[in-house]
Amino acid sequence: MREIIKLNQISKVYNHKQILDQVDLSIYEGQSIAFTGHNGSGKSTMLKIIAGLVRPSGGKVVYREKLLFHYVPERFPKMNLTAWQYLKRMGEIDGIPGKVLADRCEKLFADFFLTEMVHTPMKDLSKGTLQKIGVIQALLRRPQVLLLDEPLSGQDMDSQMVFIQKMNALRAEKVTLLMSCHEKYLVESLSDTVMAVGHGQVNKVDITAELCAKEYILWFERQKNASWPEEYRPYIQIAGKGCRARIPEHESSRMIVEMIRHGWKLRGMSDAQV
Repeated sequence: MREIIKLNQISKVYNHKQILDQVDLSIYEGQSIAFTGHNGSGKSTMLKIIAGLVRPSGGKVVYREKLLFHYVPERFPKMNLTAWQYLKRMGEIDGIPGKVLADRCEKLFADFFLTEMVHTPMKDLSKGTLQKIGVIQALLRRPQVLLLDEPLSGQDMDSQMVFIQKMNALRAEKVTLLMSCHEKYLVESLSDTVMAVGHGQVNKVDITAELCAKEYILWFERQKNASWPEEYRPYIQIAGKGCRARIPEHESSRMIVEMIRHGWKLRGMSDAQV
């Protein structure tokens, strides 16, 4: 594969904390990399530095050619614009003709089950719906590099399947995919490379070992004044009056302690592979 981006000795410091420390990384055309790690480990920072949205504290990013980047953040800003108004403006910036833009939006709205929300102000939409709009924007014009920050954290299962299908179609067209994620099935469905981010370093992981790692399902019941531990929020799904989480074995004990400390009661635990 042809190298298109090279990270040379990249470092990043936030509030006197070393997030990345002299990271070297080569990225190739058509490669699909999943960056994994705890919240705050530096996954999102890596994506933003690669996209040129954040300047590193040290080192240099080298682009072998001029590249078209599209970036989908985990949290999309809420606005007074409707979804259609926003996408229309972004499509115009991308130089997409009006009729072509309208047709693409109509199809993508239908694909992601958003037809009834086209004219709803974005400030009134859920996190998951805003994520879908971000993905739709990224798909209006095929990028060379697509960066996705926790792309499924707010998505229903049907939308997740549509997302995976469309991402694999882009991979077939040699689009480079870079994403931060923790969902094992997303890594399995989309990635050919897994990079673990943590303690300032970015290290390649044996993808077979990553996919075979044991996971647990945890069930918690909400107690009075319970709150969310932000580090584990991406793993959590609301379930009635409580929540469930799918978590790697090595993280399960620590998550249980943190959930209890934040006012939750453990109600069950099972092997995710059973």
